[in-house]
Amino acid sequence: MTRTVTAQFPPLPVGELVSAIKRFPLDSLQSQLELISRLVRVHPLLNMDWGGEWRYRRARKLGDSEYPNKVQDLLWRIDKTPDVGRANPEGFSILYLADRPETAFSEIRVETASVLLADLKIRPGKKINVYPVGEFVQIQRTGRGYLSGDVSNTISNMLNACDPEEAKSLLITDAFLYDCLISDDEGYTKSSWVAKCIFDKNENCSAIAYSSARQRGAINFAVRTESFWDSWGISSARRMDVKHLALGYYDVSNIQHVVGITCGGELHWNKELDVTNSLVLLEPLWTP
Repeated sequence: MTRTVTAQFPPLPVGELVSAIKRFPLDSLQSQLELISRLVRVHPLLNMDWGGEWRYRRARKLGDSEYPNKVQDLLWRIDKTPDVGRANPEGFSILYLADRPETAFSEIRVETASVLLADLKIRPGKKINVYPVGEFVQIQRTGRGYLSGDVSNTISNMLNACDPEEAKSLLITDAFLYDCLISDDEGYTKSSWVAKCIFDKNENCSAIAYSSARQRGAINFAVRTESFWDSWGISSARRMDVKHLALGYYDVSNIQHVVGITCGGELHWNKELDVTNSLVLLEPLWTP
């Protein structure tokens, strides 16, 4: 007989888990982090090989008349120790990417600003290993995961095959870790610890996917940078004026394109204004 998910990854007993979660807000920070570590250790990580044609977006605000001139300006900073973020402890280098331009604008809190927007893609024939936080709960509640697609029904059947009490504990754990990652907006101590525990548990995990806290229904990706160029390339880069209208919708104008990147990573700009919101694609994808 095939072992169920919870037989392979025994969760905490429901009563013990619920008691720990109810104590969580009153516990010391050390105790909170210890519980997160314990739950990640026992929780099955639903890692997925992820590739395809999707474009991922990275945005940053620019000053007046600022035109970044190096490819690293599109990516993560290398001139300082990384600050703590939602999905990275201090010193742990992560590149944050968004599923759509509007998500990227929301994440950097654009109201009215000049913005540098880069599009990145996973290179043809390459895949990355992604863990979507909260995927079990999303499938159980809606029938379809954030990233699972047509596999969602198979995962749902896997959950249904488990002992009901054990499945309940697995789902509560999934929801708790998701909440710790998404809801921690003050200092990111707990959310970054969730991410650290996930990356430490599976060294092959190259990215964590999670719901945007600022753009309802959108997805962000926290991508490890150590081997970034093994799988990724740059598809395009644009400078634009962005104005927030309301509720995560934006007007974009005065677009200017990067029309080439040298082998050494120097950006070449066409500063003629484009009002059509078109793309100048870098083909093939740029890599070092």
